Amino acid sequence: MIAWEIKKIFKSKTGLIVLGLFVFLCGVMSLIKPTLETENSYRNEKYELIVDRRPEKEIAQEKLNNKLSQIEAMANNQSDDEFSQKMIEISKEKLKAIKSREYEDVSFFKVFNHRVSHPFMSVIIVIILILIFSNIYTDERVSGVDNIILPSKNKFKALYAKLILAVNLPIVIYGIYLGIVFLITLIQYGTPVSGELGAFRIVDNAIFLNGAFTINEYLSLKFGIMILIFISIALFSSFFSFNSKNSLGSISGCLIFILLGKVCTLIKFLPNSLLMMLSKGNYVDLIFYPNQFIGMYFGNVDIFGMNLDLINLASQILVFIMFIGIALCVFTFKKVLTR
Repeated sequence: MIAWEIKKIFKSKTGLIVLGLFVFLCGVMSLIKPTLETENSYRNEKYELIVDRRPEKEIAQEKLNNKLSQIEAMANNQSDDEFSQKMIEISKEKLKAIKSREYEDVSFFKVFNHRVSHPFMSVIIVIILILIFSNIYTDERVSGVDNIILPSKNKFKALYAKLILAVNLPIVIYGIYLGIVFLITLIQYGTPVSGELGAFRIVDNAIFLNGAFTINEYLSLKFGIMILIFISIALFSSFFSFNSKNSLGSISGCLIFILLGKVCTLIKFLPNSLLMMLSKGNYVDLIFYPNQFIGMYFGNVDIFGMNLDLINLASQILVFIMFIGIALCVFTFKKVLTR
């Protein structure tokens, strides 16, 4: 059934659009890179571009020293409020884990990290998932195929195949993208080395990095968060497809789901703890500004008397939303489509 679902997708016009978008995505991302640690440029008062012509290693060492100075300054901070105390603890942990204060080549990881969560990539993959899963059942309803599936003995097999696809296809699509981007970055910047070094070397807001992540650990965390985002969007696209009469209604429902958290941040009379969670865990900001949230520390939030890490809580909510999506789809199978 799953193979049949995949064939159905890629034999339709949607499949051609999805393939075209994916090829376009990989082509564009091969050209996108951040400012490397070995590069430095800025605009002067006349807005003229000034490019630093010093040796690359000298530039990179200066940037590393600046990051270390910021972390050391925070570690030596004398503030006694809760947020500062936690930042001091985190900074000391990062300093303790440092194996070397000399610059080592992290160009591959800097670029790869930029590409694995770039907003353009996220938007294109979200569009691909919405195109696929907002039509996963509405097409059958419009064509009348649902009248054949639902009375059959294999109805649940057919429906659960769609659910399994909604969980696994985002992983496959993102995994293929990661593989292609890995190879492109490998060709452009050489073999990845120094993955065991501190992740603060490849992030711009190093001082807010929560803990002594290595580069490999930080990238693994980022992969996991991005996969959670994509799976939950695919699940809710499917859910709205199961409950809509046409793809327009399904797409509209999914867009509302994505935008709802961001819209709720504008409702100022909501409890402050809820607003804090929504400000860090809404899908719009996670898609467009993932580097500002994933693996970072931005304080704690009080939930039912428990003092919880805001970013970790937002990550757990993503997992919870994913399971809600699965539960809603199963409920729809049993109580709506086959009642």
